Formats: sequence, structure tokens, C-alpha cells
Amino acid sequence: MVQVNTTKLFLRFKFVKRGSLQYISHLDLVRTMHKVIVRAKLPLWYTEGFNPKPKMIFAAPLSIGTESECEYMDLRMSEYIEPAEAMARINANMTDEMQVIEAYYPDSKFTDLKWMSYRITVGDVNTSDDLADRCNELLLEEQVEVQKKNSDQMINIRPLISSAVAKRVENEIVIDAVLSADPSAFLNPEYVVKYLRDKGGLLSSPDLTSEYYEVKRLNAYFADMTEFR
Repeated sequence: MVQVNTTKLFLRFKFVKRGSLQYISHLDLVRTMHKVIVRAKLPLWYTEGFNPKPKMIFAAPLSIGTESECEYMDLRMSEYIEPAEAMARINANMTDEMQVIEAYYPDSKFTDLKWMSYRITVGDVNTSDDLADRCNELLLEEQVEVQKKNSDQMINIRPLISSAVAKRVENEIVIDAVLSADPSAFLNPEYVVKYLRDKGGLLSSPDLTSEYYEVKRLNAYFADMTEFR
């Protein structure tokens, strides 16, 4: 067995969350993962006290209705286990819609995660090249102001957008955006959709059944835009 310092031995899991599982809340995800890791019989470290619990840490929780190709969970281990073995044990207890795709002992912390990329796909009855151009013009403005959720306050989200490009793809508008994932300044991609709806006329049909949008998280990055690990 490999001899390592187990004072704070965290194993990181990168996993996908797709399909119908995009509709479970973060709290439901935590509960599900707790059951999965117990069934996987990993060498978990538990808190002390009347109700011992494994140490689980998640990065940048997803909003309900968002698919993801890069979710992260750190688990504290009580002893060393090969990452490939841990990944196989967890995946044996998961569905096809949620699978671990990487497992490793990290050198970074979740506070080092600064940016995340998203693809927003919009089915709009007015889809056109002009609408895509209008979205791009709005996203390049110095003041990208939206109303803060549950508040009358307007906030400028422009500093939290590293890049955002819209293009027409057949009958849809596809927006590729890199947004802040800093815990102190996290930007939900829903705010980008809201801004373009309010200012650009995106998703403006009174018939709600005629239009739609989907959000998928694609990747994660350090401050220098190298891939997060």
C-alpha cells in the first residue's frame, strides 16, 4: 500500500450530471451522493460526535434545470485508495445520467476555481442572424445590468463575464459564455438569459410553449484560464 499523509487526504471526483437529473436540487444531489459513497464502501473519514458524517465538499452548485459536463466533489479519505478503484466503485452505484469521469488527489482547492464555461441554446421564434448580432452587441456593452433576484437592485454583471459569443445555428441561437465561478462573485448563467430577454428581445413571444432555452456547463478554469484540476 502506498504510504501517504492522511491528515487531510481528499480525493476529487469530476462527474457529469445530465438528462432528467438536471432537475434535482443541490440538496437532493448531496443526499444522493451520501448514499452512493456509503454503498461504494470507500475508506471515508467521518466527523466525530453523536451523528458522524463523511466530509463532502462540492464546487459551484448548479441551478435546477442545468446540465453539466464538469461537476466536482471532494471526499476526505481515512486512508489511501487508488483513484481508479474509487471511481469504479462509485460508478457501479450510479445511473448513466450521472457518472464520474475522473478521480485524482488534487493539488488545488475549490477557491482556486475562477471561471466556468457554458453553452446556452435558445429556441426563439424570431431566430435570425440579426438577433444573434443584437445579442453580441449587448454582451459587449460596458454596463450589462440586470435586476438582482428577490431585490429591486440593479447589478452590472459585465466584470463577471470573461467572454460571451452568440451565433445562429439553424433555428436556434447558441451562446458560448465563460462566466465567473469565484465563490465571492459567482455568476449564474440565468442572468445572461434574463439580460438578453429584457434588453434584446430574446424569448419575447407571449406563447411560452413556442420558445425554450437550455443551459449546459462545459468546463472549469483557473484564473489564468488553464483547465481546473
